[in-house]
Amino acid sequence: MRVLSFLVSLLGVGAINLRSANQETGCSSSEVVVRAKMQNKLASLCEDMCKELGAYPLCGGCPNFVAPDSTPGVMTWEELLEHMDNLSAWGHEELKAWGTRAAGLVQENLKSMSCEQQELHHRAQVQNKLAGICEDMCKEVGAYPKCTCPGFTPPDATPGVMTWDELLEHMDNLVDWGSETIKGWHSQAGALVQTESCQKSDTVVRSKMQNKLASLCEDMCKELGAYPLCGGCPNFVAPDSTPGVMTWEELLEHMDNLSDWGHGELKAWAKRAAGLVQENLKGMSCQKQELHHRAQVQNKLAGICEDMCKEVGAYPKCTCPGFTPPDATPGVMTWDELLEHMDNLVEWSADTIEGWHSQASQLQKSKALRH
Repeated sequence: MRVLSFLVSLLGVGAINLRSANQETGCSSSEVVVRAKMQNKLASLCEDMCKELGAYPLCGGCPNFVAPDSTPGVMTWEELLEHMDNLSAWGHEELKAWGTRAAGLVQENLKSMSCEQQELHHRAQVQNKLAGICEDMCKEVGAYPKCTCPGFTPPDATPGVMTWDELLEHMDNLVDWGSETIKGWHSQAGALVQTESCQKSDTVVRSKMQNKLASLCEDMCKELGAYPLCGGCPNFVAPDSTPGVMTWEELLEHMDNLSDWGHGELKAWAKRAAGLVQENLKGMSCQKQELHHRAQVQNKLAGICEDMCKEVGAYPKCTCPGFTPPDATPGVMTWDELLEHMDNLVEWSADTIEGWHSQASQLQKSKALRH
């Protein structure tokens, strides 16, 4: 009866599988799914194939491939200029945002001011606005450079030529500058870097400038209240948002690193094992050495035979040694598999019953000896 109930349940599972297969949306949707799976599979293999062929990093044909940095840790002039442009644009946007917030705060403060204080504030705003356009108006009316604008500095009356007063002031400034520069040279003399070529000195200068910007960028980000969203800073590492606990992305990356490390360790073990085998071969006879080499060749062919079978389109009809074809009906037993499984259950139960009988007899003997 148990066997019949088991067969009935299997037939019910097969009927459910057939019914679910008939409920697919259509040929077009399944084709899209298959093509997406194929594309993702090829995209993950393309970079590995490029490395195996020795073409890395010239792998532009791979989808979404990002070439590695040619100067890791040091920005090129183009990268540095682009980074400075980004910082400038970001700074202008931040200044606009500050202006907007400051205007809102001023409007809130004006509500609590008296009429005289509000009038004084608005007069100051108008004066600052006029001061900014006063010089332009002076040029338009033809009065330039005789402008009475607040904070106006008239242009040099003798451009390109110094007057006696300007020359004497410039010489005093040169003396002060020279003395300060000499002091700086003495303090920096021990830290000067001697380079062998222009290329090395250029790299040193760019590295110093980059390190200087990198050390200031994070401080500016904190002062602006944007920390830890400081992705624009070079080599910025955001603090761990979940300290002591890995996120899914960190866990997947860690598993990839473990996989790479494991492959590297296996290669190293294989090299060491090959070295030990070569040492052992020295004491073998010619026949034993030949047998060992034949076994190596056979194992090598067995490892790549299945891949070759797939490439030539013969899979799963492969004649490779030790090849086990995949299940033709995954999740569902065929009649042959079911009968074989039932035979295995009969043999297993018979062996188990014999083991129980032997254990029971031993227990009876031990009890009889005790009495």
